[in-house]
Amino acid sequence: MNVNFNTTVETDVDELDAAIARLEALDGKSTEAGLFGGFAAKKAMWQEYGTSRGIPARPFLRNTMYESSAKWSRSVSEDVMAVFEGDLPGGAVVQRLGEQMVKDVRRTIDAGNFAPLSSTTVARKGSRRPLIDTGDMYASITHREA
Repeated sequence: MNVNFNTTVETDVDELDAAIARLEALDGKSTEAGLFGGFAAKKAMWQEYGTSRGIPARPFLRNTMYESSAKWSRSVSEDVMAVFEGDLPGGAVVQRLGEQMVKDVRRTIDAGNFAPLSSTTVARKGSRRPLIDTGDMYASITHREA
């Protein structure tokens, strides 16, 4: 009589445990993109919501979220699967999502689909592009782990 033991199940369980551990490292992680602190963040708030002093709302952050959230969800789900399979470190999911969010916010600003600037503002800054004057607000868009 010949007796053989199949250890495939044990190996698969070990691999599954490792995959679960990789996913557990992602639990509770989140990221946010925007402007965090400083005068550029104040300017962003004035632009996002408008002011009683005549600046119309130019919602570049909210528009980006509405336009890109489905894309971000797909990207995260693909990255989580790559973490599960061991092809991507867990920390990369948050980093990659944050970088994409920043690019998308800047892309929304670049598209310029906002209330036009007043003629006074155009004369002062020499451009008709809303949300870009000195570039400090644009350059201050970043992401952070929340």
